[in-house]
Amino acid sequence: MKYLILIFIILWLVLYTVREKINLKVYYGIFGILRTKLGFGIIEKLGKYKFWRKIGILSIPLCSILGIFMLINLTIMSVNLALGHVSKEEAKPVIFLFGTLIPWIPGLIGLIVAITIHELAHGIFAKSFNIKIKSSGVVFLLGIPLGAFVELDDKFKEVDKKIRGAIASAGPLANLFIYILASLLIVLANFAPTNLEILDVKEPASKYLKKGDIILKINDMKINNLEDFKSVAKQIEPNKIYKITVLRDNKVLEFNIKSSDLGRLGILVAPTNKGLVEAINILYWTSFFNFILALFNLIPAKPLDGYYVLTALPELVKERSYRLGEFLERVLDDKVINSITLLVWWIIIGSIIYSML
Repeated sequence: MKYLILIFIILWLVLYTVREKINLKVYYGIFGILRTKLGFGIIEKLGKYKFWRKIGILSIPLCSILGIFMLINLTIMSVNLALGHVSKEEAKPVIFLFGTLIPWIPGLIGLIVAITIHELAHGIFAKSFNIKIKSSGVVFLLGIPLGAFVELDDKFKEVDKKIRGAIASAGPLANLFIYILASLLIVLANFAPTNLEILDVKEPASKYLKKGDIILKINDMKINNLEDFKSVAKQIEPNKIYKITVLRDNKVLEFNIKSSDLGRLGILVAPTNKGLVEAINILYWTSFFNFILALFNLIPAKPLDGYYVLTALPELVKERSYRLGEFLERVLDDKVINSITLLVWWIIIGSIIYSML
């Protein structure tokens, strides 16, 4: 992975050298915005359908509820962090977890997909409301492409709050859709036929099994895929004998292993099909980043999408109940939203600083 990072740094130096020729805007020497026509075609083709308008407007209440939930969750997390109930590692920015908890290639693919889908969705919904797309392009961090971006015309700030809320909800909504889709594909991948190799063994299995053994059966059940193994693992009972059949050095061996007091055999497995392992890894981190990006952006604080979504809620409610809409308008005035914004960013910045100490 050191070579991969080196390649990105060299790419960044090349891009930085020719930045004026390719219209690359550089910020703080490490961030770059390259404006291109990337995504224009997709936005033009899909944005002509007006049903996006209805989807966007109908999603405002759901996204508002999720945003309030995230605000409460963020506040509780910060309190638990200060009290020492949450580890500092959990408060670190995701970008610092690459190369340790997050593998580089699957992680970057997941992040790029999440950001690109998020931005394209904003563009498509905006186009459906006849709002012009000012520009689009790619965002870089030291040569690492973080995904595409879409810049909306200034008209976006002048339209009704309901329309702004509908367009703002598009990004998180698209991320949630990709999260669900990737999660379903992971389930399907678990049923893909493959041999399972033992990666690591602990007590009680460590006395009998070795790394590299191929699991053929557990009791009388053949293990043909990950789902077979998971279904058996869920049924393991404490202090019970299980017959494990494995393939080792082209020999079929059988062992009777007594499970632990906690109902575990101490076996960690992975598919021998490396392509399947990589696919599951990519799908997992794609689902992870889409989920995180969706919920984070729904926090009702400027300049996140959640701000536009929540401020659109009173206008939407007025159409059904004018009095309730007026009440929400008074509750969610500029002073309240600005206070929430300050609270959110103080919590985020404070948590990051605390996690790095």
